[in-house]
Amino acid sequence: MNATLTLFPMPVVRVGKSAGMLLMLAMLSACSAFSSKPDSAAAPSSRNLLTQSSGANASPRPPVSSGDTVAEGLKLARLLRDQGRYEGAAGVYAQLEQRGSLKPLELLEYASVAAPTQSPRDNLALFGRARRALTEASIKLTPAATVTLCNGLGRARMSLGQRDAAMTDFDCTLTADANNVAALNAKGVLLDAGGDHEQARKLLGQAWELDPSDFRVLNNLALSHLASGDAQQAIRLLSQADAAQLPTLKLNLAFAQVLQGDEGSARKTLETIMAPALVPLALEDFAQRRQRIRDGAAVAAELMAASRHVLRLREKEASNNG
Repeated sequence: MNATLTLFPMPVVRVGKSAGMLLMLAMLSACSAFSSKPDSAAAPSSRNLLTQSSGANASPRPPVSSGDTVAEGLKLARLLRDQGRYEGAAGVYAQLEQRGSLKPLELLEYASVAAPTQSPRDNLALFGRARRALTEASIKLTPAATVTLCNGLGRARMSLGQRDAAMTDFDCTLTADANNVAALNAKGVLLDAGGDHEQARKLLGQAWELDPSDFRVLNNLALSHLASGDAQQAIRLLSQADAAQLPTLKLNLAFAQVLQGDEGSARKTLETIMAPALVPLALEDFAQRRQRIRDGAAVAAELMAASRHVLRLREKEASNNG
């Protein structure tokens, strides 16, 4: 989530429900410094959007018993998955697992579908069960299945702060698929967190070349430059973001502009995504962070501190919530 910093990257941080909130966070496929609720729907990347079904949260129940009924249950789960109803699909898979009806590869399928809907700790446990089942069954995985398993484990461990284990998982992915953008991006964030900014930017640059449409990778690359003291390069990269679609990157751009001493540009940037009355508050916050950096604080430390600080984008929320 968030992100070239020694302490910063803690990917896949869940954003609160209040519209207009913004906080610095680190995401798996891209870390972002300051991020906002308005773009949180897009932030998980359109690849993993959870579209909940209308009505009750209860998952459809698969048919009872085995044989054809298990096949019908899997058919239902996959139908819900293909419709983007991951929570419902995960519920069906969970019931099938409880009945002992899932084969090892189907358990891995369940883990990949459930990943956007549950906590990193639960994801780690579920992908771990899938890996054990696959090992015990001596199943030779295809490269695609290897990517699913290793990236799933890596994301969960990265979110839980298990840096070394996550690095091993992403190396596993890259052995199976050297051009896997998610793994390149995540490993870049981990290397940045360990202080290896040059190698991190090499991997992030490779990921960006492979998928120029993934602005989360661009964001991580820009923050790597920012953490290394190159605010000008961070500004150049972040200026490519669309304010309407990516307010998170615009917040990061404004912060980089303040660090560069260009508060006029930072004000204009913030005005594209924030209520005018709230812009001075954000600028004051950024200026205080800049001063602490000038007084000797590491950029990484300030980005990490910002991850625990909340701002607001909308004037209404500011008045309602104090």
